[in-house]
Amino acid sequence: MKKTLFNLLLFSLLAFACSEAPEFPNTPKIEFNNIIFKDLGDDADSLIVLIDFEDGDGDLGLGSEEVTPPFNQKNYFSNKTGQFFDFGNETLGDLLRFANRAEIDTLPDFVGDAKCLYWDTSPDIFLPDGTELKDTVYFQFNERHYNFLVEFFIDNGSGFEEYDWRIESGDCSPSFDGRFPILNESGKEKAIEGTIRYGMPSFGFETVLGDRQVKLAITIIDRRGNYSNRIETPPFRLSEID
Repeated sequence: MKKTLFNLLLFSLLAFACSEAPEFPNTPKIEFNNIIFKDLGDDADSLIVLIDFEDGDGDLGLGSEEVTPPFNQKNYFSNKTGQFFDFGNETLGDLLRFANRAEIDTLPDFVGDAKCLYWDTSPDIFLPDGTELKDTVYFQFNERHYNFLVEFFIDNGSGFEEYDWRIESGDCSPSFDGRFPILNESGKEKAIEGTIRYGMPSFGFETVLGDRQVKLAITIIDRRGNYSNRIETPPFRLSEID
C-alpha cells in the first residue's frame, strides 16, 4: 500500500535542570511518561511520546549540521576490503556496488526488504568533477545518525509483531527515528534530567494502525554512543489516546 508519509520529527524539551547536582550514571536512563495522538484533519496527524530522562554527564543531543562520522546517515563499503569505504584514500571504483554481485554472491538482491535496507539508488556521493554518482550502491544505515530510536509493534491477533515503516509501505518510506537537539550547551559535563516530548507526524497512522492495539519501544543514544535502556509504552489504540 502506497502512502504519503511525512517524517518531520518534532521535538521539545519540557524541562531539564539539576539544581543540586545529583549523581547519575553517564549512560542515559529513560522512563515512559505519556503518549498522545492528535488527529489534525487535512494536515498530518501527530503521535507524540513523552519520556523522562536522566544522564550523568549531559552529553545528550545532536545538532542538525552534524552529519559527518560518527553521525553520518549511511555507511558505504569497499569492494576491496569489505570494510567501511575510505573516501580519503580509495577511489570510487573501489565502492561496493550492485554490479559487484557478479563476483560477491553474499550481497543481497535488489528485491523485497533488501531493496530498502541495503541498496542506495541515489547516493549522496560526488565524482571528482563535481557531478553526482549515478549508480546503485550497497550501504548500511548508521544507527548513530539519530539519537531517538522508535520501534512500532502492532497486535496481529496472536501477539505483537514489529512493523517497519521502511519496508512495509512498499516504497521505502523513512522510519520514525530522529534527533533531539543538544540539551547541555554549557560545554561542561554536568548531570541533567527532564522530559523529552517527541512528535511523529504522518498521514498514515489511521490507515495503517486503525483500531488495532499498538505499542512503541524507545531508546536514546548519547553523543559517545552509549545506548539507554530500552523502554516500551503500554499497549494503546489511537482512539484511546487522543
